[in-house]
Amino acid sequence: MIRGGLVAGGPEANYPSGWPASRLEGGRQPSLGVFAPGETTGSFSASSSEGAKFLWRESTIGVSEASLIAAPARTLTLLTVVLGTAAPFLPYRPWRVTQPVAFNHNLHVEEVGAECADCHRWALSGVRATIPNVEVCVDCHEEVQGESAEEAQVVEYVTTGQPIPWQKVYRVPAHVYFSHRRHTAIAGLECEVCHGQVGERTEPVTRPHRRPTMNDCMECHDQSGASNDCIHCHH
Repeated sequence: MIRGGLVAGGPEANYPSGWPASRLEGGRQPSLGVFAPGETTGSFSASSSEGAKFLWRESTIGVSEASLIAAPARTLTLLTVVLGTAAPFLPYRPWRVTQPVAFNHNLHVEEVGAECADCHRWALSGVRATIPNVEVCVDCHEEVQGESAEEAQVVEYVTTGQPIPWQKVYRVPAHVYFSHRRHTAIAGLECEVCHGQVGERTEPVTRPHRRPTMNDCMECHDQSGASNDCIHCHH
């Protein structure tokens, strides 16, 4: 059983040759797919010429999963190699990441009075909002101002010129075009619509508040009257 979003038999990607279409419902080729927990694209099963049977389905807890039934050793070995090779190229990182510094958004927003665009400098005018790093932090943290261990970490990064290795939380596939400026400056959306009440967080962001799936984006476009034409987002 494979859990956590990586499934064999998902309908989104091509699988190696040798999988006869006649053995698959609807004539579709079996494949490897990546799905977020709770996402569904249907279910089907397929059998390979080696006798391995793949079944993809939505589990009762909302996590996409795959079962490999009666698979010979050679097929299991092939599956292990394919999954291991494909891992660096999958479109999504682990569901939760660990950040290098316990950044406190609430302190910066409530006590310092910072706005989102003060640190995420292209949130209103660029395609990517950017994750602030030492070239931004140096404006306020060239020297230690308090007794916070986290601030001392940031000052050390600034002093040495070493980039803070923040882990990216939000990402879209390479074929998807997403512009922050279109959504904030032009459409007038507040950052909280997609990112939640980040200004109230005292802990670092480690997982998406709202995952940018196609279904979620299209639903929002429908509600706001924005176009869902393919060419607007898929380049």
